[in-house]
Amino acid sequence: MTHLQQVFINNIRFYRTKANFTQVEFAEEIGLSPNYLNAVENGRNFPSADSLQKMCDVLKISPYQLFLEQPEITKFNNKTEQQQLILSLKQEIDFLLQLYIEK
Repeated sequence: MTHLQQVFINNIRFYRTKANFTQVEFAEEIGLSPNYLNAVENGRNFPSADSLQKMCDVLKISPYQLFLEQPEITKFNNKTEQQQLILSLKQEIDFLLQLYIEK
């Protein structure tokens, strides 16, 4: 498991529990099976872009927040820093999705 995958897993758990969802409740809310969500939170699966968007919508967060090492720190000094982080995260997500698709 890569460092980025571990950060993602930690953040899914962090934001899910912060929103007071159990795995079963969260899975139902986003339209996934509890077993699949459990596999995501244990690094055995990676959600599709649609599932990621549903997760973010339900948790009321932006997608990039799932990839921050310190999830509560989301402030930027300027727009350029924010855009650079978003681009970097998009590239990492695309890479992980490609790895998942190739499995």
